[in-house]
Amino acid sequence: MAHRDLREYLAALEERGLLRRVSVEVDPILEAAEILRRVMYSSGPAVLFERLKGHPGWKLVGNLFGGDEFFEAAFGARRLESLGERLTGLLASPPPSGLLEKVRGLTKVAGLASYLPRPTSGGPVKEVRLDPSEEGLLSLPALKTWPGDAGRFLTYPLVFTRDPETGITDVGVYRMQIYDNETAGMHWHIHKRGAAYSEAALRMGRREIEVAVVVGADPATALAAAAPVPHPIDKLLFAGLIAGRGIEVVRADLVDLWVPARAELVLEGRVSLEETRIEGPFGDHTGYYTPPAPYPVFHLERITRRRDPIFHATVVGRPPLEDARIGKAIERIFLPLLRTLLPEVVDINLPEYGLFQGVAVVSIRKRYPGQAKRVMMGLWGLGQFSLTKMIVVVDQDVDVHDLNEVLYAVSTCVDPERDVLIVEGAPTDVLDHSSPEVGYGSKLGIDATRKLPEEMDGREWPEPARPDPETVRLVDERWGEYGLGDTVGPG
Repeated sequence: MAHRDLREYLAALEERGLLRRVSVEVDPILEAAEILRRVMYSSGPAVLFERLKGHPGWKLVGNLFGGDEFFEAAFGARRLESLGERLTGLLASPPPSGLLEKVRGLTKVAGLASYLPRPTSGGPVKEVRLDPSEEGLLSLPALKTWPGDAGRFLTYPLVFTRDPETGITDVGVYRMQIYDNETAGMHWHIHKRGAAYSEAALRMGRREIEVAVVVGADPATALAAAAPVPHPIDKLLFAGLIAGRGIEVVRADLVDLWVPARAELVLEGRVSLEETRIEGPFGDHTGYYTPPAPYPVFHLERITRRRDPIFHATVVGRPPLEDARIGKAIERIFLPLLRTLLPEVVDINLPEYGLFQGVAVVSIRKRYPGQAKRVMMGLWGLGQFSLTKMIVVVDQDVDVHDLNEVLYAVSTCVDPERDVLIVEGAPTDVLDHSSPEVGYGSKLGIDATRKLPEEMDGREWPEPARPDPETVRLVDERWGEYGLGDTVGPG
């Protein structure tokens, strides 16, 4: 089972040599981010800063999810796909038959109870209670990560909201620019659940939506917050599925939301649905600054935290930084669910330098003409995949994680006129500055599968050139006689 809180996870990382402590004083303005970037670019450990300039009593940790070893330490799983298989195992239960009906009926599935949130009456996150007049947003060691940033940002806040129509809990990672002691920008995009819930609240005549912002949670909740969990699965339930047990939660003081009882910090407040303020610029995961734009405003009403809190932050920029590693983990966890939706899918690669939603490479078991384009359309119709800009589809024998193999397939199996699909007028990632309009542009699909006769005007696909098996056997047996050394192995 996964660790109950951030501290248990840090102890596990330190035991494995995956955590380093920095005891000298470090400034959260630019200096901490520069250190974290350098460590991450060299595939280094998580870093715990024990003394922060201007913030006595606080510690700060970053680079918590640095690669496969980190996720194994977090969840005890060598294969992250096994975490996704917990969900598909539940969905494989008897009726209802349709996938959406199964997702909606999850609460009725036998065996689910062990993954549901576990309410408690208290927890370490309640050790200290403060109002903004006593300790507000400016007291937090939030980072300024790039010199051109508009200010200091919460870069890994877990933003808890509830769907006003269904009661389903969302936990999203939406960066927050600190304006002053009591207000911050809430950077949730139009495609995100937080924005959808606020729009639903507006339709119901409300003027604000309750929000709890958690900093420093257990690794399962932290990862679930960043994951594109399909609606209407509750994010706390999904965190429990990853953790292997229900997340321990406690009711917030002033807002009607349940939050992790063993978190480091909770900021309770409300987001006005009638107020926006300019947020940004911010040096983003694209490697470019996202420009200033109007976003909703979070109003702080209460802080609850541990007595000796640890502030969790991440830094983003040109890959591969921590967000790229998180994206790869999400890719593995969601592969079993993707196969449930599109059974012909064999594997998928969201390359680190493809910025997660920029490029996807998918291998399939091809049986009929046009199947590759069918898979493209299917992917673009699925949640966060609707924002994927380019999809390349290859045959099942192509290793999607070897981009040289993918390029070989593109070079030998693609006729641009027949196999390249451009979809105009489609949603795009709001952070994609190359789109002609914010959040609106086009898609590119490339069918790099071998073509069937129906796709070749009746012609057969050529036979691949392969060595003669008998000659291969002979050369294997006589390899040592050739005097070619060990640099070239038998075929």
